Amino acid sequence: MKPRKIMGLLLGLLSTAHLAAGQRPAAVIPPAVAPAPVDELVITNVNVVNVDLGEIEPNTNVVLRDGFIVSVGKWLPAGRGVPAVDGRGKYLVPGLWDGRTHALTTAAVEQVALPLYVAHGITSIRDVGTGRPLTDLLRTYQALETGVRPGPRIELAGPVLDGSADHHTGLGLTATRTEGRQQAEAQIRAGWCSLQPGPWLSHEAYWGVAAAAQEARVHLVGPVPEAVPVLAAVAAGQRGIEQTDKLLLGCSGRETEFVQARALALAGRRPLATLQARTKAQQPDIVASFSAERCTALAQALVQYQVFVLPQLGARDFDLRRDPDPEDPRYRSVPASVRQQWALAAHERPRLAPARLARLQTADSLQRRLVAALGQAGVRLVAGSDAGSGTPHIFYGGSLHDELERLVGLGLTPAAALRAATINAAMAAGRGFDLGRLHSGYLADMVLLNGNPLDDIHNLRLIQAVVLRGHLFDLPALARLAADAEKAAAQQDAASRAVTAIR
Repeated sequence: MKPRKIMGLLLGLLSTAHLAAGQRPAAVIPPAVAPAPVDELVITNVNVVNVDLGEIEPNTNVVLRDGFIVSVGKWLPAGRGVPAVDGRGKYLVPGLWDGRTHALTTAAVEQVALPLYVAHGITSIRDVGTGRPLTDLLRTYQALETGVRPGPRIELAGPVLDGSADHHTGLGLTATRTEGRQQAEAQIRAGWCSLQPGPWLSHEAYWGVAAAAQEARVHLVGPVPEAVPVLAAVAAGQRGIEQTDKLLLGCSGRETEFVQARALALAGRRPLATLQARTKAQQPDIVASFSAERCTALAQALVQYQVFVLPQLGARDFDLRRDPDPEDPRYRSVPASVRQQWALAAHERPRLAPARLARLQTADSLQRRLVAALGQAGVRLVAGSDAGSGTPHIFYGGSLHDELERLVGLGLTPAAALRAATINAAMAAGRGFDLGRLHSGYLADMVLLNGNPLDDIHNLRLIQAVVLRGHLFDLPALARLAADAEKAAAQQDAASRAVTAIR
């Protein structure tokens, strides 16, 4: 959602917010406080990373004023009263984006997630977990934008338009084109600037949603529904595709057959269980019918229509038994209740016969090759962690760095991976005009590093300072943010134990 629309809604919505009858207010954890803003700041003699060209602009002065970049070059403002940061030997990159996260699921989740993003150099997120009332989301947005709380800029994705017939959408698995259009138009009238198609949306309802999105010129971003071929979704105007399962299916010479079978499953009895079984049964045949020629044609179409692809490589690690080290320090910022849920999910994972695991690994390897081929063909990739989705072992903040390192591991250059978390992500969110680059006139969201990320993508973790909304977070401030997240997780654990004891 664009800032001007959000701020226009704030006064009316926040003034009428109230607790429902009989509702008890949740325990409030005092939020972290952002450092005082600086009206003007100069970063001198720094190596600026040009993300478009994948090049270094050495010994550059970057002048910031009132949260914007005033100059990138040799000029320095006159006078000695301007605060300065010595950038010699350091590297400056635009603030990173997480293109898919669930950081606003609850107020408690916010307290942990938002500081962690800034601590990891992530200054913008696209949040897809919008099940909470819009008033709550706007209250958080206002606190962040005004500097009351530290946290990234937020792009709200909007509720999912799905075929689950739940209270969010009312769409059935066999909804008509008219019903899909009506639901999409209702979301557009409510002020959402993008629409999320869900995987179970019927073919007809999807076309209604796509038509409404095109007429209103709002972005259609999400997974390609199971009942829709990939190129049909591209032709319908879907601007962003999340996950690569349907892209792999689009490379199969039997795509039409497989999509029709899935559509029939969704239209029949016990649709979701039937779909799951049918998709699982199709997997070996999808791999066996992979066509390099179809993959090339798909990549060309994605480039031609300027479609963004968000692979979410880490989201499959849990099913493939690629779990992090149990001593990973990031677990300290995960509330015990969440860790218990992750442990339970791991315990309940079905045992896989070696042949079944080998098939999963083959399909995963093929998807990774597909992502690499798309990136090399010029398709705009966007990095997203999907933290908070319920998939175990995905961490707020840190898992975006894991995702970028996976992209490089596939064969992409560090520059291409960096674009996936900067300018590509900004453009996908409709913010390419003021975020994602270090250019004069852009918002001054940036990360100062102690190593060159174009040499080694792991150097994105060597953070010396973060600038966000005119606030300078130096190393001590970043350490406090990480400590605040750990403290919030511990306090939530204590509150949970107290409630359990009372019961």
